[in-house]
Formats: sequence, C-alpha cells, structure tokens
Amino acid sequence: MRKQEHPFYGHEIFRHRQQETIQKILEKYKNEAPTSELKMKIWNELQWEKHLGNITIPFKIALRQDPSGKFPEYVEILLDTKV
Repeated sequence: MRKQEHPFYGHEIFRHRQQETIQKILEKYKNEAPTSELKMKIWNELQWEKHLGNITIPFKIALRQDPSGKFPEYVEILLDTKV
C-alpha cells in the first residue's frame, strides 16, 4: 500500500498563482532605484499579501549589488524551491 504524501508546508502551494501576485507587486516598483528602502517597501507589501493569504510560499528578499559596477543593482525575490 502506498503512503499518502502530504505537502511539504502542510498545505498545497500553487506556485504559478503566487508568482503572478509577486510579479504584480514588483511591477509597481520597476522604475524605482534598488535601495534598502525599496527592499523594505516590497517586503512590507509581500508580508501584507502573506497575511491576507494570497502568498503562502516561503520567500526571501535580497538586494544584489555588483562591487565592480559592471552590472546594475536589483532587488531579487527568492522563492523556496522545495515546493
């Protein structure tokens, strides 16, 4: 008999839908410079969506900067790949 599998975080996570929600949030900030203040704005908005239940996938936010200045700075949203 096959063991019933349970979702890793205790509930189903529909990555595609949640990624669309995150993309919509990021779209609002596309013309802003990548700063720690912008990172905090995005973090607060994602946490609000998490509170509402629209985002359940675990995530982290990183501000990426190239010390050499060859590549532009950007804010990156890292989604948990285990789901």
